[in-house]
Amino acid sequence: MSFNDTGYTVFSNSSSVSSNRLENRPPLGLDTSEVKGLAGVNAVASIIGTVGNLLVCFVVKKFRFLGRPKAELFIASLAVADLLVCVFAQPMYVLFLYGLLPTQLNMIRTAVTWISTLVSVSHLFSISIERFLSLFFLHRHRFFITDHTIWKSIVFTWLVAISFGAPASILRKARHIAQYFVIAILLIMPVLYAGIFYIVRLQQQRIRKQIPAQKLSNSQKSFAKERKILYMIAVVVGAFYVCITPLIVLPFFFSVGASPAVLKHARRAFPWVNTMAFCNSSLNPYVYYWRSWRFRLVIEKMLRRMFEKR
Repeated sequence: MSFNDTGYTVFSNSSSVSSNRLENRPPLGLDTSEVKGLAGVNAVASIIGTVGNLLVCFVVKKFRFLGRPKAELFIASLAVADLLVCVFAQPMYVLFLYGLLPTQLNMIRTAVTWISTLVSVSHLFSISIERFLSLFFLHRHRFFITDHTIWKSIVFTWLVAISFGAPASILRKARHIAQYFVIAILLIMPVLYAGIFYIVRLQQQRIRKQIPAQKLSNSQKSFAKERKILYMIAVVVGAFYVCITPLIVLPFFFSVGASPAVLKHARRAFPWVNTMAFCNSSLNPYVYYWRSWRFRLVIEKMLRRMFEKR
């Protein structure tokens, strides 16, 4: 997932840009060893992310590893968005770093990256809302949030992401709209998670009062399961923040009139923080493996079967 991957022109002074279209150019100020390092990191992350996200899609389709179809639908769609980055955007970014990517393909790369970013941030927000409702209305949320509603939400998200992400590859105004949408969601999410964890605390207290400690009720089982899924999603969201925040902050140096020396360092750092944002697309499958015993079990079974056949 990348916030702005065509260079450092987005928040630069408007007087330095003669048109409303964005320039696509390889990053400046990098030596050969840095370019090779960036290319190597992106190539490895692309392979790891492709394998991991394909496994996520397969596991969700065949095994439903969370046991919560609504959350799994968002996770599968998020994996598809990450696949766009790993399969298309990152390999093309390697060519971009070497100055080998034609302008038309660079526009496609940027559009794919923006579409993936908008889908990802929207899905993380949507699945967080779904987690909030599942914990607040512990047994009732499934009646007013159906699978059909989730499907409509996913399709709508992709349509909106394509509508804004494709123009953002060439038009500055479209990119600004997409950027500020991402920033707005990222500002709202901490407030949402503060509310979610407050609900978790209240539900824990309510269940303890209603049910004796030695007796494990259906409410306790359901709440524990929903809470585990919440914690896993919270780790995914946290990883997104860690990877994307530098790419959000860095462009503002070009809009606040920073000194030439600071701008020089910012330009040099930009490909690295952009690569960090790209690499976020390869992390989620391994978060699921770490946080979900069901996911680990399915993957381990698949690997055993593969080795047994050999």
